[in-house]
Amino acid sequence: MTGIHHDTHHESHLLGDSGNVGLEAVNLWKRGVLKEKDGLMMDAIGCYRRALKMDGEVEKQYRKLVHQETQTMREMEKLSLQSRLPSTQEGKEAEKAGDLVKESGEQVEQNDLPCWILEMLPDDILKKIVLETVLISGESWLNLSLTCRRFHRLCFREPEPYRTFAQHIYSLQHYDKAAMALNGLSSIKTLEEAFWGVDYRRMLEERAYVKFQGCYISVVNYLRQGASAEGSSSWINPVHMITYYRYFRFYPDGSCLRLVTTDEPSNVVRGYDRDKDIKNADLCHWSLSIDDDLSLLTITRRNDKYSFEEKLRIHKHAHKTHQRLKWVSSGAFDNRGERIDFSMRNEKPFSFSRVTSYKPVKEDHGGNR
Repeated sequence: MTGIHHDTHHESHLLGDSGNVGLEAVNLWKRGVLKEKDGLMMDAIGCYRRALKMDGEVEKQYRKLVHQETQTMREMEKLSLQSRLPSTQEGKEAEKAGDLVKESGEQVEQNDLPCWILEMLPDDILKKIVLETVLISGESWLNLSLTCRRFHRLCFREPEPYRTFAQHIYSLQHYDKAAMALNGLSSIKTLEEAFWGVDYRRMLEERAYVKFQGCYISVVNYLRQGASAEGSSSWINPVHMITYYRYFRFYPDGSCLRLVTTDEPSNVVRGYDRDKDIKNADLCHWSLSIDDDLSLLTITRRNDKYSFEEKLRIHKHAHKTHQRLKWVSSGAFDNRGERIDFSMRNEKPFSFSRVTSYKPVKEDHGGNR
């Protein structure tokens, strides 16, 4: 109990005079951050909004608190490293040598010491760590680059990470086999080399790809006119706000889980898996076209009467590449081959939401690379 009280007092001190309200707002903001990491964007936004209503400076206070906690962790790591110094004769001699340096007036710069144990390793070993991290996810690659200046250089100033990530993520993509056969292509490698050569950084910026470690979610809101109750003398008809969600989860084997429901992401994404029996979900097939810029995504499914086809294009959103799916068309073919087009009036784009509980994907050598 004493430790908990101390932490609360410490946080209250950081928050200044805002007191319990400010602390409650920061805790609510923390909860929102955790929700966002789990891919529960609607829950996260709700937490952020409530926190901002309580304290308009809550994000600033939260960042200050995180910075303080990081500093504390670094101090603890230093103490831990110091406590591991050997008590042997070599350790005593090293200690004496350190004292002599101080006595001689030479200033020992704290910044010259490694900030953590990995910085003691040579670049060759750190490069291998970078390449292994790149294969986990693009997010892991970015997070590693933010740890220190040296890792940032190894992550983004060297060509190997771009090549490794490109070869990994594009090996998981599926392309239209019929179009490839029509154009005499047995592998997408031919187009790849013609357009980008070995410039993997530019390839990752320009060449679209489907993401697997999360869900694509579309939130659709529209108004519908209601009817007055029978016998009512009111001249005003009620208006209903209709909200529903579309979910896509893609798999490297070319399958896709599709769901349209009124259930919010917080109730769907964690258990959204093709191996589970999800009510009203459809298992579809997806592929990318080889025309234009390879960004046209086609999703197909069928039942006894119809073959359904949905086309979307992969787009960037703000600074995030290949983050959105925008509708191109949606329709169905009957048994006679006649097409029926569905209205796109109310439909909204999909945004990719990372879900940390989804396992990293591995190369699928059965694709049409």
